[in-house]
Amino acid sequence: MSHISFFNGKFIPTNEVSLNLIDNFLTVVRGYQVFTFLKTTNQGQPIFLDHHINRVFNNVNKMKMATQESKNDVRNLVFETLSKNDCSNQECNIMITFLGGKPGDSSGLIPAHPSRLLIFITPARKHPEEFYTNGISIGLIEHARSNADIKAPMTYGPALLAQNTLAKDNAYNEILYTDKGKVLEGTTFSFFIIKDDESVVTSKADGSILSSITRLALIDILKNNQISIEEKDLTLDEVYKSKEAFIASSTRDIIPVISIENNIIGDGNIGIATKKIMELYQLELSKIKSD
Repeated sequence: MSHISFFNGKFIPTNEVSLNLIDNFLTVVRGYQVFTFLKTTNQGQPIFLDHHINRVFNNVNKMKMATQESKNDVRNLVFETLSKNDCSNQECNIMITFLGGKPGDSSGLIPAHPSRLLIFITPARKHPEEFYTNGISIGLIEHARSNADIKAPMTYGPALLAQNTLAKDNAYNEILYTDKGKVLEGTTFSFFIIKDDESVVTSKADGSILSSITRLALIDILKNNQISIEEKDLTLDEVYKSKEAFIASSTRDIIPVISIENNIIGDGNIGIATKKIMELYQLELSKIKSD
């Protein structure tokens, strides 16, 4: 089934979206764009959409980009674009992107026009079912992202390198960033541990990690269900001593972690606390309805 996206003020088939290099020099060559990525649930309802829109506009401001659309414009266009797609049999992925366009200065660094909006709709990726039932293994790479709170291509270079050096041969399912003994975040996910007292710990969103929408939503879910959650500097030693661990992202939901760098977490099985948190997250998604 073909999908429909929104680009250049029009609704067009997703497979026809293309970027002319001259008109998108800043985007393609300089990586001057910001984006947010989410999926639908309940047959086509976008998850945590307003939070994603707020973040992408915060990133627009940090990147000194000009836009023609307001937050409400983008929200309405997302729903209008989704209405032209069938997400009933397979949920959809939504990428909301502001593209830098062509330069208007001799250095090729300053845009000549306001950024252009792309709402890109594709089929939602399905992660292997065994990830959720058996857990995954994670590898480590030493890296602290600069401008980590901005979701833009310029922050993903090390992620590409990590995936292509550590994960491509199936040595690990995912890759986690560390910095001088501190555990930060994954290449495209947030990371959590569960201690012996069943309290949950995750790294601080202090500029060293992305302010993940799924992470924020999950923290609220935990608090609303009287589950202790702490945001702090998380050491690798604490991780190895944890009872359970899991990752979270908008496209993965929650996936249990059973080993890190071949160190078994807990007893190597998916724990009761993680299963409960997975259920609570799915319950929250089930509440998302059409406006």
